[in-house]
Amino acid sequence: MNEITSIKNESGDVYAILSYEPLLNYLLMKWIGFCSDDELMRATLSMLEWQRATGQENNCRFHVHDTKELNVAWVGAVDWIVNDYFPKAYAMGVRYNISILSPDLFSKLSSEALFEKSNPVLPTFLFETLPEAERFIAGESTVAEKV
Repeated sequence: MNEITSIKNESGDVYAILSYEPLLNYLLMKWIGFCSDDELMRATLSMLEWQRATGQENNCRFHVHDTKELNVAWVGAVDWIVNDYFPKAYAMGVRYNISILSPDLFSKLSSEALFEKSNPVLPTFLFETLPEAERFIAGESTVAEKV
């Protein structure tokens, strides 16, 4: 896993770490602790920046959000993700959005709300662990290569 950047809030605390996994060709945002909806949107936009600069040329089709350590509801950002982020990500080649569920009830409910609102063009898949998501990515990558 290659770390790209750590994203900090105004107090200087890291709340998200952006990394790229070249072996399975996916972008990972690891969410940590607490963040506001605005901070979540700002960090998510860094995924689009990376996708534009690097992901498109690598044919990166998977964006993964590991929310296991996120302890906050972010349901207020769900409509923005579906209506703004997803269309832009899709235009840049992303075809799968994956969320690793947090044990925090409010964060988990936010992931489930995103799952319910996502669409077939850029669907959201929910997994309990990153290894489960990686097995899915490996399987979908193999299917896409055969098409």
